[in-house]
Amino acid sequence: MKAIANVFLRAKHWQIFFLFFAAPTVAEFSAAGAGGLFYLSLDGVIFLCLLAWFGSMGFFLRSIVKPELRMGTRFLRFALVYPVVYLPIFFFWLIPETAPAWVILPFHLACMVCLIYLFYYASKNLALTERRRQVSFCEYASAKGRSSNYSNVSIKGNAKM
Repeated sequence: MKAIANVFLRAKHWQIFFLFFAAPTVAEFSAAGAGGLFYLSLDGVIFLCLLAWFGSMGFFLRSIVKPELRMGTRFLRFALVYPVVYLPIFFFWLIPETAPAWVILPFHLACMVCLIYLFYYASKNLALTERRRQVSFCEYASAKGRSSNYSNVSIKGNAKM
């Protein structure tokens, strides 16, 4: 796991952009005429890279946060493993069998909650690392939280007196 984390943590911003935007876009256009299994495997690899990136960021940022501010990792570990287990089951077992929606929906919602939690965990740990204090939801989930350095500037751009 450390080798994978080192790759993601040492990557430049353009490399991350290439991995998560450019490569999937090219893969989608190149696999348009190919079979569904080829396209699905390309998407699976990119999705696994995304999960590995979230895991690397989450565990690394947690390690540099003050010990009294650290968040737990139990649900983070679950949120990283559940989509990896669920998605193959969903694509290869539930879809071909045309399972009813009431069977698929709870598992699908749980997968979405796990993915949202990964965003939450990484963003909150980033804010905790930057601020070195407990942060509110607005400080790590919105652009307004980042503008606290500009509190002496009015809306029109004139400095307050």
